Amino acid sequence: MKTLRKLTLLVALIGFSTTFALQNSPRKERSRANKATKKVDDTNKKVNEANKTFNSSTDSIAQTIEDTKKTAERLRKAIFGPKRDKNKVKKGKGFVLIQIDNIAYSNSDLNELQNYLTKISGVKKVSKSYANGSAIINIITKENADALWQNIPNGLNKIFIVKEMKEKHILLQFEKLDLNKQ
Repeated sequence: MKTLRKLTLLVALIGFSTTFALQNSPRKERSRANKATKKVDDTNKKVNEANKTFNSSTDSIAQTIEDTKKTAERLRKAIFGPKRDKNKVKKGKGFVLIQIDNIAYSNSDLNELQNYLTKISGVKKVSKSYANGSAIINIITKENADALWQNIPNGLNKIFIVKEMKEKHILLQFEKLDLNKQ
């Protein structure tokens, strides 16, 4: 009986050690590693799918913003008209400068010339500036300098003598009339 007990104990010990050995076998480790690798691969696939969806959404939002900008620009043009360049003068409009040296700011002939220039057809605006004995009359007009000067009456032509004339500039000399000579 002792032998039977010893034999049973020995079989049980061998059985437990075999079971223990099987539990820690390399196959089990590989199986566990494969399961972990599969879980990581599945997670990577889900992350990649989420990234694709995110990228698609980002592209869609960017396109929506671009379309909104274009629509807003079309609406602005429809309501307010096309943008104008602030530095660009409208076609057909320009300026002419008339410079008169050695004249007093309060000279009545200068004021008469300025007032007459405002009455000429095609003249939009006339302004005057003065510095160091010289007056400058700025004229916004469709005309060139020669066409403007041709509209000046003879009385003013005799008081202001043309020294130089270019397309957009007239240099005048003020001649005081001697009333005794007339």
